[in-house]
Amino acid sequence: MNQLKSILKNDFRNYLKYNILHILIAISILFAGTMAFIPGIDPLIFIFTTTFILPVIVFSTSFFIEKEEQTLTPKTLKDATSIQLILARTLSALILMLIPFILYVLVMVFILNMSINVFLFFLVYLLASVMHVIVGTTLAIISKSTQIMSISYVGYIVLFSLIPFFYANGLIPNVFQYVLIISPAYLSGILFQEIYYGYAFSPMTLIILAVVLQFIYIFLLTFFIVRPYFKSYLLFTMNEGDKGIS
Repeated sequence: MNQLKSILKNDFRNYLKYNILHILIAISILFAGTMAFIPGIDPLIFIFTTTFILPVIVFSTSFFIEKEEQTLTPKTLKDATSIQLILARTLSALILMLIPFILYVLVMVFILNMSINVFLFFLVYLLASVMHVIVGTTLAIISKSTQIMSISYVGYIVLFSLIPFFYANGLIPNVFQYVLIISPAYLSGILFQEIYYGYAFSPMTLIILAVVLQFIYIFLLTFFIVRPYFKSYLLFTMNEGDKGIS
């Protein structure tokens, strides 16, 4: 528990240092205000942007900077495991992601008078956020430079994140429904539409796939990319500490 608190404190210290918290609050207020006072714009646009694009850009940028400046975890942390680091960093990101969630729910329920299942919306929002925080972390890990990371952002956004926007607006034929499941954003978008519209927008098989595949993608990225990186990071940190002692 003390290790978890230590990592969380370090994360939030870096979120303040690199203005991540300020950026997320500003964007959340802007989106919520636009959602409230310009009702002609579909709220799903802001929900999709917040959960599919923001975590990928914001948290991977923070991760990349921390990695370069060696502020990724507290230097005094010796006994943590890679899984503990991943869980703690994901939790800190999810705490920040609660800011837009709360603002959007307040607007949708009390200003737009929408009848949505807040609990189910929260579960879908949570799953989508975890999915894209892990995606963002993965992009930051595999990027060797800021140029490569920028190209990775553009590639992910164009190839994967824009798909649910197109699908929600009827720009993608239903015949491609099962082809697009390679996109985590598309899977999250399916679930958001079910909650938002309140009826079976997609076939039940596709809805089940949208849940199951997101868990599978999270597991695969975590255990085959994120976890190996953190294991090597911890070994490097301990070796550096041993050198300092000697």
